[in-house]
Amino acid sequence: MTIKIPELNREFQQWILANIPLLRAMKLNFDSFSEHGLVMSCPLEPNINDKGTGFGGSIGTLATICGWTYTMIHARAAIDEPEAMIVEQSTSFKAPVTGSFQAVCSSPVPDDFYARLQEGRSGKLNLNISIRSEGIEAASYKGFYIARAKN
Repeated sequence: MTIKIPELNREFQQWILANIPLLRAMKLNFDSFSEHGLVMSCPLEPNINDKGTGFGGSIGTLATICGWTYTMIHARAAIDEPEAMIVEQSTSFKAPVTGSFQAVCSSPVPDDFYARLQEGRSGKLNLNISIRSEGIEAASYKGFYIARAKN
């Protein structure tokens, strides 16, 4: 089984922003990707609610796209032209977002994820994502994602 090193390259970042206009409106940033995980962030201003804190929909969107991007990065390491989708998710809000906020995904990727993709089956990931703002965890997110080869 041949697997490339997972990477978040500039071309893929631009593709995401070009194909999901909401993320441009949210001013999404791709902060970092390494073997330790993926970090993405948004400023508060375009994601503010009537109380002056982070809008729950923006917080949920950031967590969802972080998980989707993490899934796609790893799927792209195993096969050409994958697609990924969210199957199930839940978010627990713990504290208000009062400044810029980050989604941090550092969930392990099981070896069978890559093997399943290369066998033509769906790769499955259960991801935990922490939403952080001003040094505190504002929300926790759990998402179940699948990836597969595009038909």
